[in-house]
Amino acid sequence: MVMLEMAMASDPIRDLRRITSAFSAMQRKAFTSQGPSADTRALILTELLPASGLSVSDLASRIGSDRPWVSQVVEQMRKEGLLERTQDEADRRRVRIRLTPQGRRLAADLRTALAAELDRLFAGIPAAQRPAAQAFLRVLAEAFERVRNQAP
Repeated sequence: MVMLEMAMASDPIRDLRRITSAFSAMQRKAFTSQGPSADTRALILTELLPASGLSVSDLASRIGSDRPWVSQVVEQMRKEGLLERTQDEADRRRVRIRLTPQGRRLAADLRTALAAELDRLFAGIPAAQRPAAQAFLRVLAEAFERVRNQAP
């Protein structure tokens, strides 16, 4: 019984859920959009901010969502003037999704708010441990991406 309690106390599945749940709550606090697509909208904005445009398929893959749902949310955001669809210059058959100036401002504001929340989070970690915590997050993110990109 003690081993089970110890395993539960250091359960990595539970820890990852706590982290993702806390980050989602942080994102919702920083992003004023509400409704069932709010998390997806925030992911789309922050994913497109540093990009010069992505296909819906690439965007769906990057945010870990299915293509039909992302396509639906992208269309809503396009109608709101946050996103635009343009032809890919390298492959005229492909369409790329880009932020409009309004979308870029909203994405930058969201990124700034998230950075402030993360600064607050990291302020609670002893200064000597912050670089290791940030490095571990990078390693973990890269591991998740490798696993996600592997064929099943």
